[in-house]
Amino acid sequence: MAGKDLKSIVDKIIDLPTLPQVVTTIINLIDDPDSSAKDINDVMGQDPALVAKILKIVNSAFYGLPNRVSSISQAIVILGFNTVKSLALSASVLDMFGAGDDHFSYEEFWKHSVGCATICQTIAKNQHGVEADTAFVLGLMHDMGKLVLDQYAPVEFQAIIKIASEKEVAFEVAEKEVLETSYADIGYWLSQKWQLADDLAMAIHNQNRPNECSTEEAKKLAAVCSFSEYVCKLKHYGSNGSFGKPELPAESWTILDVDKSQLSELIETINDDMHKADEFLSMVNS
Repeated sequence: MAGKDLKSIVDKIIDLPTLPQVVTTIINLIDDPDSSAKDINDVMGQDPALVAKILKIVNSAFYGLPNRVSSISQAIVILGFNTVKSLALSASVLDMFGAGDDHFSYEEFWKHSVGCATICQTIAKNQHGVEADTAFVLGLMHDMGKLVLDQYAPVEFQAIIKIASEKEVAFEVAEKEVLETSYADIGYWLSQKWQLADDLAMAIHNQNRPNECSTEEAKKLAAVCSFSEYVCKLKHYGSNGSFGKPELPAESWTILDVDKSQLSELIETINDDMHKADEFLSMVNS
């Protein structure tokens, strides 16, 4: 694609979607060590629909808590600030985009993304220095650049999907025939606009090449993401516009250093994650 055409696309997506003000405030408050559960609860009270959705998820089988949680303050005490932040961000992101079209199913896209998110969370719990809630958000958001392309450059996006489908290749392979940028670049711009953590943004940017991350946490996050993507593709859990054979970058396996003696147990846990992902989607969409 010629430079002029590329510029016209970039101009279209320069006004990237913004997070609801309530969610932006929550992220800033939780990142502030002087904030309290009451501060978060007061801000969330401005968006009753978001509160209701978060409490639905918290009280679902996704978390399996023994007692019902009736307030955000209680959820923070039981699950922690970061979990509540990731839930607020996740619920908002899932609400932000339309239903897709005949060329691309958003239902299948979100199924794939939530599947990746739950697997990311599980893998992260076994990785030193990786925050499980951050890994969940990464799994949910790693393909967001594709939705931005669909919304702001639909002709180019549909061309990519057509090439990927006909040639049976990965989305990132097909997009090189159409664009001079990538969905990972766009996801990185979006995460920066939303003022998400630097390591999270870097992992989104380098999700297909973890070794290019400049920090160890981002490198592990990116490896967790590519591993989760690989598993979801193997299990045909949802669809994200990629039609190539599932491939796990060798560097991801090396970075994660998974104990092979624990692999069968990990796979069993991942199988349970698929059911948890269904539950999460059900609660968010209800």
